[in-house]
Amino acid sequence: MAICRQHGFTLIEALVSLLVFWLGLLGIALYTASGLKTSASNQVRATSVYAASLAMEPVLYQTRADCLSAALGTFPRTVTSDNGRDSYAITLVRASDGRGTQIAAGNAVTIPFGSWVSPVTITLGIPYTGSDNKVYTAYPSYTVILENYTTACNA
Repeated sequence: MAICRQHGFTLIEALVSLLVFWLGLLGIALYTASGLKTSASNQVRATSVYAASLAMEPVLYQTRADCLSAALGTFPRTVTSDNGRDSYAITLVRASDGRGTQIAAGNAVTIPFGSWVSPVTITLGIPYTGSDNKVYTAYPSYTVILENYTTACNA
């Protein structure tokens, strides 16, 4: 009687190869989802920092100490961006003068503007919701060089 040799794959080998293939595809899908999640978090953070720059724009025009003092008292502010879809409550975390002395925090100026030393560094707090639905806070800082001029504060 002649021995018949089989050629090709057995059913078990085919199933194992399909299992390995699908596990590879699952790994790629999970890696892609992780990348998209990180990208979405970065986009939300960038939008919140953009909102902070919108809140700081009128403040940065106030380069005289008395005008800057009045502008710092206007915090906290609510800023909307993305055509009104996103709203951010922006707070003044700290403002320090050139000596490192805290001159303002929250919405209160703590040191009279007559003793401020240039430059003034302003740090804001912007809470935003990450892609994992946790609330994070970004802390951008801005620097204002104090000048002496005689025009009105809202110039």
